[in-house]
Amino acid sequence: MELPDLSKAKNLVCLYLVDCSSLTEVPSSLQSLDKLEELDLYFCYNLRSFPMLDSKVLRVLAISRCLDMTKCPTISQNMKSLYLEETSIKEVPRSITSKLESLGLHGCSKITKFPEISGDIKTLYLSGTAIKEVPSSIQFLTRLRVLDMSGCSKLESFPKILVPMKSLVDLNLSKTGIKEIPSSFKHMISLRSLGLDGTPIEELPLSIKDMVCLRYLALHGTPIKALPELPPSLRSLTTHDCASLETMISTINIGRLWDGLNFANCFKLDQKPLITAMHLKIQVSLLTQSFFLLSFFPASSHFQNVTFV
Repeated sequence: MELPDLSKAKNLVCLYLVDCSSLTEVPSSLQSLDKLEELDLYFCYNLRSFPMLDSKVLRVLAISRCLDMTKCPTISQNMKSLYLEETSIKEVPRSITSKLESLGLHGCSKITKFPEISGDIKTLYLSGTAIKEVPSSIQFLTRLRVLDMSGCSKLESFPKILVPMKSLVDLNLSKTGIKEIPSSFKHMISLRSLGLDGTPIEELPLSIKDMVCLRYLALHGTPIKALPELPPSLRSLTTHDCASLETMISTINIGRLWDGLNFANCFKLDQKPLITAMHLKIQVSLLTQSFFLLSFFPASSHFQNVTFV
């Protein structure tokens, strides 16, 4: 498949070539498109070459599943969003990342080093890469909101966080080799979602109770042995297939969990305290309903002889 000469399409702003599996190269005529802001080449499996695009207006470039692409395209330094997912590139030049707000390298299995990025970055999708280390400078990315490193099996540790990370709300470390969560994670003061499922983590730091914005915590499939006190903000907790889990200290928030609790295949867990807590939850729920009905229909003759159990 060949694209026609696009040099005369001077007003072209967005070009979508999604699922063009027979496309092998992008024509150099794109260089003359002075208004092109977005180029989408998702699922162009056989794409091998890409022209130099030194456009000052190009803001978004998306290329995925182009396994024959081994080098990062030469593109504008004004790029805001760059997605090179499931390609064979080994690195992203610093000159390209200087102004990026979003970088997607999901499934780039030949990426071994954490990319050099600017303080403008907001979302980093690095899942499925061969990255072994997260630099301590991650804590100084003051605009970073999402960091996805799931499936980075060679990643075995995470740096200490010594300054408040006010913007980070989503951290996914599932299926990594991380064995320990630093107590300094409490400095992620705005974190709402933490994925640790499928990791070799055996315990959580006691300071996790201080992560007062945390709402989603995934722990399923880990060898964790005990659950410490958890933050009252928690709304979703996944714990199934934790075969080593024996105790759960925090039971006070059970009633606030949206999905309840699933301890399937947690064979060592003493569930008596949980059953007691669930009974208490049911009793409190019935009492609340009773008080609501009595308050809502105080003078109704239909409810004067109703007994609430």
